[in-house]
Amino acid sequence: LDTDAVTQWDFRGLLERMAQTVYLDEKIRDTVQCCEVTELILLISQVVTRRHNAPPPSATSLLVAKAVAYLQANYTDPHLTVAQLAKYTYTSREHLSRVFKEYTLESVHGYLTNLRMQHCRKALEDGVSVLNACTESGFPDYSSFLKTFRRLYGITPAEYRSQNRKKV
Repeated sequence: LDTDAVTQWDFRGLLERMAQTVYLDEKIRDTVQCCEVTELILLISQVVTRRHNAPPPSATSLLVAKAVAYLQANYTDPHLTVAQLAKYTYTSREHLSRVFKEYTLESVHGYLTNLRMQHCRKALEDGVSVLNACTESGFPDYSSFLKTFRRLYGITPAEYRSQNRKKV
């Protein structure tokens, strides 16, 4: 797979989620791993299919690329909204949300949450406090951050930090 495909389809995010399944309860671990492997196979299949049938870049794919670049540059802003992103890309929220999901298979909000979680996990690994990692990553609400982190990874941010802290 080329770099563009990996970025566009967020293979890294999927692989990182797959690596975190070891922390899940044994009762659901096999099911989650099976689902994630299935998702990986589907993503690879879609990339291969699109490559064989790929038309030249369209205005829509350029719009999504512009939106992704903006999200990657501004995800730490806790006040970032889809409306701001739509204004930046000169399109409506509805159109942007629809084409973003079509091209990335993820909502704008989901993509933004994954970017923030990646940043947060790295900060936790570097020894940053949970609250600082949360705010530095752009999460506007600490309690919803805690719930989301636990839902995605099956452990609390503090547990993640203690298990994955890098030795200096």
